[in-house]
Amino acid sequence: MATRLRILTLIAVLALSSSAQAAFDKGGISGVGARPLGMGGAFTSIADSGDAVFYNPAGLIQVLRPEISGMGAVLLNGQEDEFEGIYVQPFGDQMAWAIGTNQLLYTDGSENDRQYLFSFAAPLAVDKSISFGITAKVLDVDSPTVPSFQASGFGLDMGFLWHIPILNYRYGKQLNIGLFAQDLDTNISWQAGSPELIPLDVRGGLSYEFTDDLVAACEFESFNDPNLGMDKLLLHAGIEAWFFEDHVGLRTGYSDFETLDGVFTAGISYRSNTWGIDYAYIGHPQYLGSSHRISANWRFGDSFLGKVKSFIPEDVAAYVDGDLITLKWSSSPSLSLAGYNVYFSKTTGTGYVKINSRPIRANYFQMRGLEKNTHYYFVVTSITNTIPPVESQYSKEVVAGTTAAPGAPVVVQSDVQNEGVIDIARQEQMVSFGDPAKKGLKGYNIYVSEVSGGRFDKVNAQPIENVPTYLVRKLKVGQKYFFRFTSVGLDSSESAPSREVSFVALPYSAVVQQGLAVGGQQQPAAATGAQPAAQPAAAPSASDLPALPAK
Repeated sequence: MATRLRILTLIAVLALSSSAQAAFDKGGISGVGARPLGMGGAFTSIADSGDAVFYNPAGLIQVLRPEISGMGAVLLNGQEDEFEGIYVQPFGDQMAWAIGTNQLLYTDGSENDRQYLFSFAAPLAVDKSISFGITAKVLDVDSPTVPSFQASGFGLDMGFLWHIPILNYRYGKQLNIGLFAQDLDTNISWQAGSPELIPLDVRGGLSYEFTDDLVAACEFESFNDPNLGMDKLLLHAGIEAWFFEDHVGLRTGYSDFETLDGVFTAGISYRSNTWGIDYAYIGHPQYLGSSHRISANWRFGDSFLGKVKSFIPEDVAAYVDGDLITLKWSSSPSLSLAGYNVYFSKTTGTGYVKINSRPIRANYFQMRGLEKNTHYYFVVTSITNTIPPVESQYSKEVVAGTTAAPGAPVVVQSDVQNEGVIDIARQEQMVSFGDPAKKGLKGYNIYVSEVSGGRFDKVNAQPIENVPTYLVRKLKVGQKYFFRFTSVGLDSSESAPSREVSFVALPYSAVVQQGLAVGGQQQPAAATGAQPAAQPAAAPSASDLPALPAK
């Protein structure tokens, strides 16, 4: 009985809407983009794809390569078909424009709602932290079965997007705030001459990027549709994660509707370097039929005026010390940067070969083992963390000549020089912990984690004495790592861990060149004092460790 009543109510609402000649209704089950809909429609503060045209055009500046995308959907158990198509073109230094269409077709031929959109986006700050977007659109309504059922008009949308970096990386990467106003003073005129105001729709919310591969979003949508006679604040929320080197994406979300109960949504994506496909599921009540969305996109070529110039590293300089060359440059202000690539050649202006295997996160790089008495030419590029990544044009070329360094092998860079290291003993002044032999201890253990408060893994195989230097190796250059220390008793019992300290990993060659470590191995300290008698001992307490300096 309850189901029958809900069906009758739905039919009445649809009948009233038709009699009022309503078009472009909001708050219903129609929606654009499989990826946004899989996140419950919470996309206003993300807006990093062509779907930004419909959610927040300010986000189009994040699309750094030309993109073509489209979506198809069958709604209401086959009562409606929906199609979307978008083309995005970056141009100039940081701006982008897009054209798109969204068409909702009633399969009984009673009504077709069509939108044709042109969007433009530009940054309001040099670092692209704040951007603005605007969309002008043409709206058209017709009916194959009722020739007099026709209307047309013009509309305007506007959006803002604000990126706020998280200064302490342990708490996440970035906070995004988005605001989007759809149909600002938008009217359509029916053939009979009666105008109709399309309801203003305002969306606002934020998203939090925990890492490059994990984001959560929440936003609210507000509008007042006179055809439905109700005013409701709608909630949209979602979370998205990427796996397998950003090729596979999973997401889920929650979405409210104007005349229906809220539902949970889900989606999955696959991305290659140039194309991708997205799927979304929206579980509506049984009598409406569940919605399935499939979107596809293709990204190709460079931006309209060449590669993205705003990411080109500046102030590149080279410093020479024998066969050691150090390159330094100014960090890019971009918030969507994965790192830098360094290229070298023995011929000016041509034949550049990339040195690093992965993007360099720091704004410097050191090379050892180059041929002596030889001139090398270097350029640096930036690479974005978008999917797929985009590389900037070359920086200005710098030249550096090695001197007569003795016995330098003719290699560009070894695997050892590629790795990041932290000399934890010197950085944390472990010599101040005290001689473990005098304290009745075997030594100290070191634990490391990539996340504050996360799982800590032991670095050393055997307890460490209070040595002057000890390298923690196989780290990522430029990444922050967190450490804890414990004391180890003669019976191998272990104290509670100390509080956390953190340090950033530097290139192996940089640490060795500064004389902070030798060979990356533990350097034993000379034993002093008499060894205590070997006997079982209670587990040392945390107080056995010296107070660690604040970082």
